[in-house]
Amino acid sequence: MKAIRVTEKSESSDDLKLELAEVETPKIKDGECLVEIHASGINPSDVKALLGKMPNLTWPRTPGRDYAGVVVEGPSELIGKEVWGTGGDLGMGRNGAHAEFNVVDAAGIREKPKNLSMAEAGSIGVSWTCAWLGMVPGAHVASGETVAVLGANGKVGESAIQIATAAGASVIAVERSRDEYYGHATGPVDVVNLEKEPDLQKAIMDRTAGKGADIIMNTVGSPYFDVACNSMAKQGRQIIVTTIVEDNTINLRTFYRGNYRMIGVSNMDHDNILSGELLEDMKSGFESGAYKPYPIKDENVYSLENAGEAYKIVLKGLSRDRIVINPKA
Repeated sequence: MKAIRVTEKSESSDDLKLELAEVETPKIKDGECLVEIHASGINPSDVKALLGKMPNLTWPRTPGRDYAGVVVEGPSELIGKEVWGTGGDLGMGRNGAHAEFNVVDAAGIREKPKNLSMAEAGSIGVSWTCAWLGMVPGAHVASGETVAVLGANGKVGESAIQIATAAGASVIAVERSRDEYYGHATGPVDVVNLEKEPDLQKAIMDRTAGKGADIIMNTVGSPYFDVACNSMAKQGRQIIVTTIVEDNTINLRTFYRGNYRMIGVSNMDHDNILSGELLEDMKSGFESGAYKPYPIKDENVYSLENAGEAYKIVLKGLSRDRIVINPKA
């Protein structure tokens, strides 16, 4: 089969060390499935891993955390199923889905929503499970709450907005320079354009009548950590999914007197089995139309032969669109 292979760490984003190789189609063991891959999104974590910037990496390996495809080997009741999946193990500590076939645990197999195409289903996993972990089991988003999403234009941000509005919350979407929110939502989304309103704390407080946001989904990290800490309502929750600066400070008196909670989220420790459970939890939302997949443009679907170009687009942030590998192209 054809597969993208990385055998050593890339030293720079201008010289990504990956190759398209012919390798033996993997053999499955008891409790595993062989999935024919029809689509696999390229995530920032996939390309950062080429630079050695993710934990628990093995070399050599095939990258690719997200997938959608068809089960071709495994337990008889699963063969022929159209499935979707993701995992912090896939493409990191074990081979991933940027290949014609990949092995996953049978316990992680989940049927994809029938109304999603393979490309749509194969591009959801990493960003949606991250947003779900923060918004649902983490912050317990509820109807009537106000959620401020920092980095609303990112994929985790968009997922968080969909989850929040579907739960009945209103959203303050914080954008660098745009006046409108272009993603899907089922409730009100009020946009803060930081170019026009650089005082983010004031913008949040003005929109909440001085109360502050009940939940702040911080997909940006340290640049807005202090502002977020001072922009929460009583019993507010701040969700942290990334950071640039590792050491940040917080006023503990303000923190405990506000009954605040800080929620750290990483789906890297959620393997394909745990991640499958998360996808199953959100599946009905996609089937009902409350959640919408990221739009996939034909020009953003790449073959394995052109994977290097696709990786560079994601790594350098050259497109806000979802970039997908189709091994059958």
